[in-house]
Amino acid sequence: MQMSADYDELQDHLDEVTLSDGRKILQSRILKLPLYDDDREFTYQAMGRELLESGEFQKSISTLKKVIIINPHNCEAQVHLAKALFKLEKEDEAFSSIKKALSLNPEYHTLHQLLIEKLEEKHRLKDLESLSKEIVEMIGNPESVPVFYFTNAMALLDCDKSAQALVTYRKGMESDPPMKCEDHFNYGLVLYYEGLFEDAIVQFEHAQSLRPDSSYTLNYIALQNYCLGRVQKAKEEYDYIMQNGKEMNLTQSNVLLVLAHLDEDDEAIHQYRDHLKPFITQEGSHLKKNYHEQLKITQKILEREDIDEKTREFNTKKLKAINFALSA
Repeated sequence: MQMSADYDELQDHLDEVTLSDGRKILQSRILKLPLYDDDREFTYQAMGRELLESGEFQKSISTLKKVIIINPHNCEAQVHLAKALFKLEKEDEAFSSIKKALSLNPEYHTLHQLLIEKLEEKHRLKDLESLSKEIVEMIGNPESVPVFYFTNAMALLDCDKSAQALVTYRKGMESDPPMKCEDHFNYGLVLYYEGLFEDAIVQFEHAQSLRPDSSYTLNYIALQNYCLGRVQKAKEEYDYIMQNGKEMNLTQSNVLLVLAHLDEDDEAIHQYRDHLKPFITQEGSHLKKNYHEQLKITQKILEREDIDEKTREFNTKKLKAINFALSA
């Protein structure tokens, strides 16, 4: 009981101390107590993070390795350890640490992002495939392999690498896993960003069958129909979405594109855009990001040589609608 009381008392004091030297003294005193592993892990992790942030990278590495000995599945400690190793330019050891961590925690998104970002920073993104293969071979549970690939694909998508994300997602599907609603939805997103709207709508419909009340799947199905040139169908779906409380933050911005495409009353379209203007012009807004993403997808389609005249005409008009929205 005394150990617990001493530990709690020192932790209370630790929260009050902001100066690095003072915190180190208290943390050292805490570690001299006969602690349970959970308490020791927590204290070492806090020290390791603070040492990393203060630029004491070698000490940070030594401390964080103690955390991982106690708990190899501690994701946060693995991330900080890899960052400290990169700071000391111990590149091979850092990548080795990430590989080991991802083999134990294949769905830890932050680690996937760190791996991709560091490979890109080192101009080694081409090595992702071979590193992924090594990690898969290290994963003990075969059921975790598709989880690894699916998470890696979404991290690639977050890093604006949709083409690579598509390849990676398909690798995950080669193991024929029982896909969950979010797996279908995320795969649909990857297909959408690559302009493969027919394939995307199939995945969103699979997701909807597993979770019929999802606002996200309803909205993305409507968006795919619009992108495929089925403008009237998309309008009907958006009408249903808004009438049944299934709106999300991108619904009205996409409705504006549909209305502009249908050549609705010009004054009504301008009023609709004026209504959205504060959200479109807001820095970093979801609406502005949505329009820029659609702009990029549409431009990519128009750059293709294999599209027919109808597709080219639709996407040219869509481009004008997006630019009209962004001109708010």
